[in-house]
Amino acid sequence: MTTDRASRPAQGCPVHGARREAPPGQEPEAARELPRVPGGRPLIGHAVPFLRDLVGFLLRQHLALGEALTFRVAGTEVASFCGPRVNAAVLNRSHEDLDRRALGRRLGIVFGPRVAFDAPEDVMAAQNRRLLPALQREAMGHHAVTMARVAERYTADWGAHGTVDLVTAVREMTALMTTHCLIGPGFGQAVGVRVPALLGHLETALMVSFAIDPRAPLPCYRRRDRARETLRHAIKELAPGDRPSGFPHSPFDVLTGKAPSEEPALDADDAADLVIAWLYAANETTAVYGAWTGALLLQHPEWLPVLVEEQEELFTDSPSASPRLLHRMHRLGHCMLEAERLHPSAVVIPRTAARDLVIEGYAVPRGHLVLLCPAASHRLPHLFRDPERYDPDRYLPGREEHHGTPSPLIGFSGGRAPCLGMSFAQMAVKSLWSVVLRTFDLELVDPGIRVARRSFMPPRQPCLVRYRRRTS
Repeated sequence: MTTDRASRPAQGCPVHGARREAPPGQEPEAARELPRVPGGRPLIGHAVPFLRDLVGFLLRQHLALGEALTFRVAGTEVASFCGPRVNAAVLNRSHEDLDRRALGRRLGIVFGPRVAFDAPEDVMAAQNRRLLPALQREAMGHHAVTMARVAERYTADWGAHGTVDLVTAVREMTALMTTHCLIGPGFGQAVGVRVPALLGHLETALMVSFAIDPRAPLPCYRRRDRARETLRHAIKELAPGDRPSGFPHSPFDVLTGKAPSEEPALDADDAADLVIAWLYAANETTAVYGAWTGALLLQHPEWLPVLVEEQEELFTDSPSASPRLLHRMHRLGHCMLEAERLHPSAVVIPRTAARDLVIEGYAVPRGHLVLLCPAASHRLPHLFRDPERYDPDRYLPGREEHHGTPSPLIGFSGGRAPCLGMSFAQMAVKSLWSVVLRTFDLELVDPGIRVARRSFMPPRQPCLVRYRRRTS
Protein backbone atom coordinates (compact mmCIF):
# COMPACT_ATOMS: atom_id res chain seq x y z
CA MET A 1 0.00 0.00 0.00
CA THR A 2 1.37 3.42 -0.93
CA THR A 3 1.29 6.17 1.66
CA ASP A 4 0.71 9.85 0.94
CA ARG A 5 4.35 10.48 1.75
CA ALA A 6 5.52 7.92 -0.78
CA SER A 7 3.61 9.56 -3.62
CA ARG A 8 4.92 13.08 -2.88
CA PRO A 9 8.18 14.36 -4.35
CA ALA A 10 10.92 14.67 -1.78
CA GLN A 11 12.05 18.24 -1.31
CA GLY A 12 15.81 17.70 -1.01
CA CYS A 13 18.26 20.45 -0.09
CA PRO A 14 19.13 23.65 -1.95
CA VAL A 15 22.29 23.47 -4.04
CA HIS A 16 24.61 26.39 -3.45
CA GLY A 17 24.57 28.67 -6.48
CA ALA A 18 21.95 26.67 -8.42
CA ARG A 19 18.82 28.58 -9.39
CA ARG A 20 15.52 27.39 -10.79
CA GLU A 21 14.49 29.00 -14.05
CA ALA A 22 11.83 31.68 -13.47
CA PRO A 23 9.66 33.99 -15.61
CA PRO A 24 11.16 37.40 -16.46
CA GLY A 25 10.94 39.85 -13.58
CA GLN A 26 10.81 37.16 -10.88
CA GLU A 27 13.64 36.09 -8.63
CA PRO A 28 14.71 32.52 -9.52
CA GLU A 29 14.11 29.89 -6.85
CA ALA A 30 17.02 27.93 -5.40
CA ALA A 31 17.19 24.49 -7.03
CA ARG A 32 17.07 21.36 -4.95
CA GLU A 33 19.51 18.50 -4.82
CA LEU A 34 18.19 15.28 -6.28
CA PRO A 35 17.23 12.91 -3.43
CA ARG A 36 19.82 10.13 -3.33
CA VAL A 37 18.86 6.46 -3.20
CA PRO A 38 20.26 5.06 0.04
CA GLY A 39 22.66 2.15 0.19
CA GLY A 40 24.71 0.90 -2.71
CA ARG A 41 27.99 -0.99 -2.82
CA PRO A 42 31.53 0.36 -3.05
CA LEU A 43 32.63 1.02 -6.63
CA ILE A 44 29.49 -0.37 -8.32
CA GLY A 45 26.82 1.60 -6.44
CA HIS A 46 23.34 0.26 -7.23
CA ALA A 47 24.38 -1.63 -10.36
CA VAL A 48 23.17 -5.03 -9.12
CA PRO A 49 19.51 -4.15 -8.34
CA PHE A 50 19.36 -1.77 -11.31
CA LEU A 51 20.51 -4.39 -13.83
CA ARG A 52 18.63 -7.26 -12.19
CA ASP A 53 15.21 -5.55 -12.23
CA LEU A 54 15.45 -2.10 -13.76
CA VAL A 55 11.72 -1.31 -13.75
CA GLY A 56 11.08 -2.66 -10.27
CA PHE A 57 14.11 -0.91 -8.80
CA LEU A 58 13.18 2.47 -10.27
CA LEU A 59 9.51 2.17 -9.33
CA ARG A 60 10.30 1.28 -5.71
CA GLN A 61 12.74 4.15 -5.34
CA HIS A 62 10.46 6.73 -6.93
CA LEU A 63 7.51 5.67 -4.77
CA ALA A 64 9.74 6.21 -1.74
CA LEU A 65 11.63 9.36 -2.79
CA GLY A 66 9.39 11.14 -5.29
CA GLU A 67 9.45 12.13 -8.93
CA ALA A 68 13.21 12.76 -9.15
CA LEU A 69 16.20 10.98 -7.62
CA THR A 70 19.82 10.06 -8.19
CA PHE A 71 21.98 6.97 -7.75
CA ARG A 72 25.23 5.55 -9.07
CA VAL A 73 25.76 2.60 -11.41
CA ALA A 74 29.48 1.77 -11.45
CA GLY A 75 31.14 5.01 -12.55
CA THR A 76 27.99 6.69 -13.86
CA GLU A 77 25.84 9.11 -11.88
CA VAL A 78 22.21 8.69 -12.87
CA ALA A 79 19.40 11.25 -12.55
CA SER A 80 16.07 9.44 -12.85
CA PHE A 81 12.71 11.16 -13.39
CA CYS A 82 9.29 9.50 -13.13
CA GLY A 83 5.85 11.04 -13.65
CA PRO A 84 4.05 13.11 -16.30
CA ARG A 85 5.32 16.53 -15.16
CA VAL A 86 9.01 15.64 -15.05
CA ASN A 87 8.75 13.29 -18.07
CA ALA A 88 7.47 16.20 -20.16
CA ALA A 89 10.18 18.50 -18.81
CA VAL A 90 12.91 16.07 -19.87
CA LEU A 91 11.40 15.23 -23.25
CA ASN A 92 10.94 18.90 -24.12
CA ARG A 93 14.49 19.99 -23.28
CA SER A 94 16.66 20.95 -26.22
CA HIS A 95 19.27 18.60 -27.56
CA GLU A 96 21.88 21.15 -26.53
CA ASP A 97 20.81 20.56 -22.90
CA LEU A 98 20.19 16.81 -23.01
CA ASP A 99 22.43 15.02 -25.49
CA ARG A 100 21.34 11.78 -27.18
CA ARG A 101 24.70 11.04 -28.78
CA ALA A 102 26.05 8.78 -26.02
CA LEU A 103 23.72 6.10 -27.35
CA GLY A 104 24.37 7.33 -30.88
CA ARG A 105 28.05 6.44 -30.74
CA ARG A 106 27.15 2.81 -30.07
CA LEU A 107 24.48 2.88 -32.78
CA GLY A 108 27.04 4.28 -35.22
CA ILE A 109 29.13 1.14 -34.87
CA VAL A 110 26.03 -1.03 -35.34
CA PHE A 111 24.45 0.78 -38.30
CA GLY A 112 27.29 2.82 -39.71
CA PRO A 113 28.65 6.32 -39.00
CA ARG A 114 26.42 9.38 -39.25
CA VAL A 115 23.21 7.30 -39.27
CA ALA A 116 20.28 8.11 -36.97
CA PHE A 117 21.43 9.12 -33.47
CA ASP A 118 25.11 9.01 -34.48
CA ALA A 119 24.47 11.89 -36.89
CA PRO A 120 24.43 15.59 -36.00
CA GLU A 121 20.93 16.90 -35.29
CA ASP A 122 20.55 18.60 -38.69
CA VAL A 123 21.65 15.45 -40.53
CA MET A 124 19.32 13.25 -38.46
CA ALA A 125 16.44 15.65 -39.16
CA ALA A 126 17.15 15.35 -42.89
CA GLN A 127 17.21 11.56 -42.59
CA ASN A 128 13.86 11.63 -40.81
CA ARG A 129 12.40 13.78 -43.59
CA ARG A 130 13.33 11.07 -46.07
CA LEU A 131 11.17 8.61 -44.12
CA LEU A 132 8.12 10.85 -43.84
CA PRO A 133 6.57 10.04 -47.27
CA ALA A 134 6.20 6.40 -46.14
CA LEU A 135 4.28 7.54 -43.04
CA GLN A 136 1.87 10.05 -44.59
CA ARG A 137 -1.87 9.44 -44.86
CA GLU A 138 -1.97 8.36 -48.49
CA ALA A 139 0.85 5.86 -47.98
CA MET A 140 -0.74 4.53 -44.78
CA GLY A 141 -3.90 3.75 -46.74
CA HIS A 142 -1.89 1.44 -48.97
CA HIS A 143 0.01 0.02 -45.99
CA ALA A 144 -3.26 -1.07 -44.33
CA VAL A 145 -4.10 -3.30 -47.29
CA THR A 146 -0.53 -4.62 -47.57
CA MET A 147 -0.31 -5.45 -43.85
CA ALA A 148 -3.57 -7.40 -43.88
CA ARG A 149 -2.47 -9.38 -46.93
CA VAL A 150 0.89 -10.16 -45.32
CA ALA A 151 -0.80 -11.49 -42.17
CA GLU A 152 -3.30 -13.52 -44.20
CA ARG A 153 -0.57 -15.09 -46.36
CA TYR A 154 1.62 -15.84 -43.35
CA THR A 155 -1.12 -17.60 -41.39
CA ALA A 156 -2.49 -19.44 -44.44
CA ASP A 157 0.22 -22.09 -43.94
CA TRP A 158 -0.71 -22.81 -40.31
CA GLY A 159 -3.24 -25.49 -41.21
CA ALA A 160 -6.34 -26.44 -39.22
CA HIS A 161 -4.65 -26.59 -35.82
CA GLY A 162 -1.23 -26.61 -34.25
CA THR A 163 1.24 -24.72 -32.05
CA VAL A 164 3.37 -21.67 -32.83
CA ASP A 165 5.82 -19.56 -30.87
CA LEU A 166 4.04 -16.24 -30.40
CA VAL A 167 7.18 -14.10 -30.34
CA THR A 168 8.67 -15.71 -33.46
CA ALA A 169 5.41 -15.47 -35.41
CA VAL A 170 4.86 -11.82 -34.54
CA ARG A 171 8.48 -10.91 -35.31
CA GLU A 172 8.29 -12.59 -38.71
CA MET A 173 4.94 -11.01 -39.60
CA THR A 174 6.08 -7.53 -38.60
CA ALA A 175 9.33 -8.01 -40.53
CA LEU A 176 7.34 -8.90 -43.63
CA MET A 177 5.11 -5.87 -43.09
CA THR A 178 7.98 -3.41 -42.62
CA THR A 179 10.00 -4.71 -45.57
CA HIS A 180 6.96 -4.71 -47.89
CA CYS A 181 5.89 -1.22 -46.80
CA LEU A 182 9.26 0.56 -46.45
CA ILE A 183 11.28 -1.08 -49.24
CA GLY A 184 8.98 -3.07 -51.52
CA PRO A 185 7.37 -6.47 -52.12
CA GLY A 186 10.34 -7.90 -54.02
CA PHE A 187 12.67 -7.34 -51.10
CA GLY A 188 10.00 -8.39 -48.61
CA GLN A 189 9.34 -11.72 -50.31
CA ALA A 190 13.02 -12.51 -50.82
CA VAL A 191 14.46 -11.42 -47.47
CA GLY A 192 11.60 -10.53 -45.09
CA VAL A 193 11.51 -13.66 -42.90
CA ARG A 194 15.32 -13.56 -42.51
CA VAL A 195 15.28 -9.99 -41.22
CA PRO A 196 14.46 -10.78 -37.54
CA ALA A 197 17.46 -13.10 -37.15
CA LEU A 198 19.80 -10.59 -38.81
CA LEU A 199 18.49 -7.70 -36.74
CA GLY A 200 18.77 -9.91 -33.66
CA HIS A 201 22.55 -10.04 -34.13
CA LEU A 202 22.63 -6.23 -34.23
CA GLU A 203 20.51 -6.01 -31.07
CA THR A 204 22.68 -8.49 -29.14
CA ALA A 205 25.82 -6.60 -30.06
CA LEU A 206 24.25 -3.32 -29.01
CA MET A 207 23.39 -4.74 -25.59
CA VAL A 208 26.90 -6.14 -25.06
CA SER A 209 28.45 -2.81 -26.10
CA PHE A 210 27.16 -1.18 -22.90
CA ALA A 211 29.56 -3.43 -20.97
CA ILE A 212 32.36 -4.20 -23.43
CA ASP A 213 34.02 -1.98 -26.04
CA PRO A 214 32.01 -2.46 -29.28
CA ARG A 215 35.26 -2.81 -31.24
CA ALA A 216 36.54 -5.72 -29.14
CA PRO A 217 37.22 -9.02 -31.01
CA LEU A 218 34.13 -10.83 -29.69
CA PRO A 219 32.09 -13.45 -31.59
CA CYS A 220 28.88 -11.43 -31.11
CA TYR A 221 30.52 -8.39 -32.74
CA ARG A 222 31.70 -10.51 -35.67
CA ARG A 223 28.13 -11.79 -36.08
CA ARG A 224 26.93 -8.17 -35.95
CA ASP A 225 29.27 -7.16 -38.74
CA ARG A 226 28.34 -10.14 -40.92
CA ALA A 227 24.61 -9.49 -40.38
CA ARG A 228 24.96 -5.83 -41.31
CA GLU A 229 26.94 -6.72 -44.42
CA THR A 230 24.33 -9.33 -45.41
CA LEU A 231 21.53 -6.79 -45.05
CA ARG A 232 23.52 -4.09 -46.84
CA HIS A 233 24.26 -6.41 -49.79
CA ALA A 234 20.62 -7.55 -50.05
CA ILE A 235 19.33 -3.97 -49.96
CA LYS A 236 21.73 -2.74 -52.63
CA GLU A 237 20.93 -5.73 -54.84
CA LEU A 238 17.14 -5.96 -54.44
CA ALA A 239 15.85 -2.54 -53.34
CA PRO A 240 16.62 -0.50 -56.49
CA GLY A 241 13.45 -0.36 -58.58
CA ASP A 242 11.39 -2.08 -55.87
CA ARG A 243 8.54 0.05 -54.59
CA PRO A 244 5.72 -0.47 -52.07
CA SER A 245 2.11 -0.48 -53.21
CA GLY A 246 0.95 3.01 -54.18
CA PHE A 247 4.45 4.56 -54.27
CA PRO A 248 5.44 6.34 -57.50
CA HIS A 249 9.14 5.55 -57.04
CA SER A 250 11.41 3.12 -55.28
CA PRO A 251 12.28 4.53 -51.81
CA PHE A 252 15.86 3.33 -52.27
CA ASP A 253 16.09 5.08 -55.65
CA VAL A 254 14.87 8.28 -53.97
CA LEU A 255 17.64 7.99 -51.38
CA THR A 256 20.35 7.46 -54.00
CA GLY A 257 19.12 10.21 -56.33
CA LYS A 258 17.86 7.93 -59.09
CA ALA A 259 14.32 9.21 -58.46
CA PRO A 260 13.19 12.79 -57.74
CA SER A 261 13.95 14.10 -54.24
CA GLU A 262 14.47 17.46 -52.54
CA GLU A 263 17.20 15.96 -50.34
CA PRO A 264 20.83 15.42 -51.47
CA ALA A 265 21.58 11.99 -52.90
CA LEU A 266 23.32 9.38 -50.77
CA ASP A 267 25.78 6.81 -52.01
CA ALA A 268 24.52 3.23 -52.05
CA ASP A 269 26.28 2.18 -48.83
CA ASP A 270 24.99 5.15 -46.83
CA ALA A 271 21.49 4.63 -48.23
CA ALA A 272 21.59 0.94 -47.28
CA ASP A 273 22.80 1.77 -43.75
CA LEU A 274 19.94 4.23 -43.35
CA VAL A 275 17.42 1.61 -44.51
CA ILE A 276 18.86 -0.89 -42.00
CA ALA A 277 18.38 1.67 -39.21
CA TRP A 278 14.77 2.20 -40.35
CA LEU A 279 14.12 -1.54 -40.40
CA TYR A 280 15.60 -1.97 -36.92
CA ALA A 281 13.57 0.87 -35.44
CA ALA A 282 10.34 -0.19 -37.15
CA ASN A 283 10.57 -3.94 -36.75
CA GLU A 284 12.01 -4.38 -33.26
CA THR A 285 9.67 -1.96 -31.50
CA THR A 286 6.61 -3.11 -33.44
CA ALA A 287 7.36 -6.78 -32.87
CA VAL A 288 7.66 -6.33 -29.08
CA TYR A 289 4.49 -4.21 -29.05
CA GLY A 290 2.60 -6.84 -31.02
CA ALA A 291 3.93 -9.76 -28.98
CA TRP A 292 2.95 -8.20 -25.64
CA THR A 293 -0.46 -7.21 -27.01
CA GLY A 294 -1.13 -10.87 -27.79
CA ALA A 295 0.59 -12.37 -24.74
CA LEU A 296 -1.33 -10.22 -22.26
CA LEU A 297 -4.60 -10.81 -24.10
CA LEU A 298 -4.11 -14.59 -24.04
CA GLN A 299 -3.12 -14.46 -20.37
CA HIS A 300 -6.56 -12.91 -19.81
CA PRO A 301 -8.75 -14.96 -22.18
CA GLU A 302 -11.96 -13.41 -20.84
CA TRP A 303 -11.20 -10.54 -23.24
CA LEU A 304 -11.08 -12.72 -26.34
CA PRO A 305 -14.88 -12.85 -26.92
CA VAL A 306 -15.05 -9.05 -26.65
CA LEU A 307 -12.43 -8.59 -29.35
CA VAL A 308 -13.75 -11.32 -31.63
CA GLU A 309 -17.23 -9.81 -31.47
CA GLU A 310 -15.83 -6.39 -32.39
CA GLN A 311 -14.00 -7.88 -35.39
CA GLU A 312 -17.07 -9.72 -36.62
CA GLU A 313 -19.25 -6.60 -36.38
CA LEU A 314 -16.74 -4.41 -38.21
CA PHE A 315 -16.03 -6.85 -41.05
CA THR A 316 -19.69 -7.67 -41.68
CA ASP A 317 -20.14 -4.47 -43.68
CA SER A 318 -16.49 -3.76 -44.60
CA PRO A 319 -14.77 -6.94 -45.77
CA SER A 320 -11.44 -5.26 -46.61
CA ALA A 321 -8.94 -3.51 -44.34
CA SER A 322 -8.54 0.28 -44.36
CA PRO A 323 -7.18 2.91 -41.97
CA ARG A 324 -10.74 4.00 -41.17
CA LEU A 325 -11.77 0.44 -40.27
CA LEU A 326 -8.66 -0.06 -38.12
CA HIS A 327 -9.42 3.19 -36.33
CA ARG A 328 -12.84 1.81 -35.33
CA MET A 329 -11.27 -1.19 -33.54
CA HIS A 330 -11.64 0.53 -30.19
CA ARG A 331 -11.52 -2.53 -27.94
CA LEU A 332 -8.44 -3.92 -29.67
CA GLY A 333 -6.96 -0.45 -29.34
CA HIS A 334 -7.60 -0.53 -25.59
CA CYS A 335 -5.74 -3.85 -25.31
CA MET A 336 -2.85 -2.33 -27.24
CA LEU A 337 -2.76 0.69 -24.93
CA GLU A 338 -2.61 -1.66 -21.95
CA ALA A 339 0.32 -3.52 -23.56
CA GLU A 340 2.06 -0.18 -24.15
CA ARG A 341 1.46 0.77 -20.53
CA LEU A 342 2.70 -2.44 -18.94
CA HIS A 343 5.44 -3.39 -21.42
CA PRO A 344 6.48 -0.36 -23.50
CA SER A 345 9.03 -1.05 -26.23
CA ALA A 346 11.19 1.80 -24.92
CA VAL A 347 12.42 0.35 -21.63
CA VAL A 348 14.36 3.52 -20.82
CA ILE A 349 14.77 6.86 -22.56
CA PRO A 350 18.37 7.97 -21.93
CA ARG A 351 19.98 11.39 -22.26
CA THR A 352 23.21 12.96 -21.02
CA ALA A 353 23.23 16.34 -19.31
CA ALA A 354 25.42 18.43 -21.62
CA ARG A 355 25.73 21.18 -19.00
CA ASP A 356 24.55 21.96 -15.49
CA LEU A 357 20.76 22.00 -15.65
CA VAL A 358 17.73 22.67 -13.50
CA ILE A 359 14.82 20.38 -14.41
CA GLU A 360 11.54 21.17 -12.67
CA GLY A 361 13.44 22.61 -9.73
CA TYR A 362 16.02 19.82 -9.44
CA ALA A 363 19.71 20.49 -10.05
CA VAL A 364 21.22 18.03 -12.55
CA PRO A 365 25.01 18.35 -12.86
CA ARG A 366 26.75 18.18 -16.20
CA GLY A 367 27.62 14.63 -17.26
CA HIS A 368 24.80 12.89 -15.37
CA LEU A 369 22.94 10.19 -17.27
CA VAL A 370 19.30 11.36 -17.32
CA LEU A 371 16.80 8.51 -17.45
CA LEU A 372 13.08 8.16 -17.98
CA CYS A 373 11.58 4.71 -17.49
CA PRO A 374 8.16 4.51 -19.17
CA ALA A 375 7.22 1.18 -17.55
CA ALA A 376 7.89 2.58 -14.05
CA SER A 377 6.03 5.80 -14.77
CA HIS A 378 3.08 3.81 -16.15
CA ARG A 379 2.79 1.96 -12.83
CA LEU A 380 2.36 4.98 -10.58
CA PRO A 381 -0.80 4.33 -8.53
CA HIS A 382 -1.94 7.94 -8.51
CA LEU A 383 -2.08 7.82 -12.33
CA PHE A 384 -3.45 4.34 -13.00
CA ARG A 385 -5.87 2.57 -10.67
CA ASP A 386 -4.56 -0.83 -9.54
CA PRO A 387 -1.58 -0.36 -11.88
CA GLU A 388 -0.30 -3.96 -11.91
CA ARG A 389 -3.68 -5.24 -13.11
CA TYR A 390 -4.38 -5.86 -16.78
CA ASP A 391 -7.47 -3.72 -17.35
CA PRO A 392 -8.25 -2.46 -20.88
CA ASP A 393 -11.44 -0.91 -19.48
CA ARG A 394 -9.30 1.86 -17.96
CA TYR A 395 -9.33 3.52 -21.41
CA LEU A 396 -13.13 3.57 -21.84
CA PRO A 397 -14.97 6.91 -21.96
CA GLY A 398 -15.56 8.07 -18.42
CA ARG A 399 -12.30 6.62 -17.11
CA GLU A 400 -9.70 7.41 -19.80
CA GLU A 401 -6.79 7.12 -17.42
CA HIS A 402 -4.39 7.67 -20.31
CA HIS A 403 -5.66 11.19 -20.92
CA GLY A 404 -4.01 14.12 -19.24
CA THR A 405 -1.70 17.06 -19.79
CA PRO A 406 1.11 16.12 -19.85
CA SER A 407 0.27 12.63 -21.06
CA PRO A 408 0.87 9.85 -18.52
CA LEU A 409 1.75 7.42 -21.35
CA ILE A 410 5.21 7.78 -22.91
CA GLY A 411 5.64 4.34 -24.48
CA PHE A 412 6.47 6.07 -27.78
CA SER A 413 8.52 8.86 -26.16
CA GLY A 414 7.27 12.40 -26.89
CA GLY A 415 8.24 16.06 -26.65
CA ARG A 416 10.95 17.12 -29.09
CA ALA A 417 11.70 13.56 -30.23
CA PRO A 418 8.44 11.60 -30.58
CA CYS A 419 8.52 8.26 -32.35
CA LEU A 420 7.95 8.98 -36.03
CA GLY A 421 6.67 5.47 -36.61
CA MET A 422 4.06 5.33 -33.84
CA SER A 423 1.09 5.27 -36.24
CA PHE A 424 2.87 2.73 -38.44
CA ALA A 425 3.47 0.43 -35.44
CA GLN A 426 -0.11 0.76 -34.24
CA MET A 427 -1.44 -0.03 -37.70
CA ALA A 428 0.82 -3.08 -38.03
CA VAL A 429 -0.20 -4.50 -34.64
CA LYS A 430 -3.90 -3.89 -35.27
CA SER A 431 -3.67 -5.45 -38.74
CA LEU A 432 -1.87 -8.52 -37.43
CA TRP A 433 -4.21 -9.22 -34.53
CA SER A 434 -7.31 -8.39 -36.54
CA VAL A 435 -6.46 -11.18 -38.99
CA VAL A 436 -5.49 -13.67 -36.27
CA LEU A 437 -8.53 -13.00 -34.06
CA ARG A 438 -10.94 -13.39 -36.97
CA THR A 439 -9.33 -16.64 -38.12
CA PHE A 440 -8.30 -18.67 -35.07
CA ASP A 441 -9.25 -19.73 -31.58
CA LEU A 442 -6.17 -19.31 -29.40
CA GLU A 443 -4.80 -20.32 -26.01
CA LEU A 444 -1.41 -20.16 -24.30
CA VAL A 445 0.31 -23.47 -23.65
CA ASP A 446 1.83 -21.97 -20.47
CA PRO A 447 0.21 -18.76 -19.13
CA GLY A 448 3.25 -18.04 -16.96
CA ILE A 449 4.99 -15.61 -19.30
CA ARG A 450 8.15 -13.86 -18.14
CA VAL A 451 10.13 -10.97 -19.57
CA ALA A 452 13.23 -11.71 -21.68
CA ARG A 453 16.43 -9.91 -20.76
CA ARG A 454 16.92 -8.16 -24.08
CA SER A 455 17.10 -4.50 -24.99
CA PHE A 456 13.38 -4.27 -25.88
CA MET A 457 12.30 -6.84 -23.22
CA PRO A 458 9.85 -9.03 -25.24
CA PRO A 459 8.10 -12.06 -23.74
CA ARG A 460 10.62 -14.78 -22.97
CA GLN A 461 10.72 -17.66 -25.42
CA PRO A 462 9.39 -20.24 -25.86
CA CYS A 463 6.00 -18.53 -25.70
CA LEU A 464 3.83 -21.22 -27.25
CA VAL A 465 0.26 -20.72 -28.43
CA ARG A 466 -2.21 -23.41 -29.50
CA TYR A 467 -4.45 -22.39 -32.38
CA ARG A 468 -7.46 -23.90 -34.12
CA ARG A 469 -8.73 -22.47 -37.37
CA ARG A 470 -12.40 -21.54 -37.33
CA THR A 471 -14.53 -23.23 -39.97
CA SER A 472 -17.13 -20.49 -40.32
